[in-house]
Amino acid sequence: MSSTDVNSERKALLFCTCSGACPSMEKINFWTLAERVRLELGDQVEFMALHPRLCEEDGERLMARILAPTLKFITPACAEKRQEKLLRDGFAKAGVPMDAEHWIPVSMAQQDTEQVLERIKAALGDGRGKE
Repeated sequence: MSSTDVNSERKALLFCTCSGACPSMEKINFWTLAERVRLELGDQVEFMALHPRLCEEDGERLMARILAPTLKFITPACAEKRQEKLLRDGFAKAGVPMDAEHWIPVSMAQQDTEQVLERIKAALGDGRGKE
């Protein structure tokens, strides 16, 4: 495996909180979720970051700086189909393919904190973020 290949053991979490204003995420306590991920799953992730709107220009700049082809990124955010469209430019700016080797989308829409945590656990086990 070359240094640019994805090491499936190396994963990072990149949350989009949709500014905390999206009605579909009103049951999620992002601070509790982040702390639980840190305490319960921290040994399974390289790092975790939260951003209010990854789909905006400043979110894309963040993605361009932190996405790396050697990591698989789990993105708890809006519905998976929306993520495909809204995060595409950030992946492109980082030069990282938006494929199953580098990306696991996790939908937080209409979920509560505990449900999202379970989806993240599934994604870390490469269950693709599904229940």
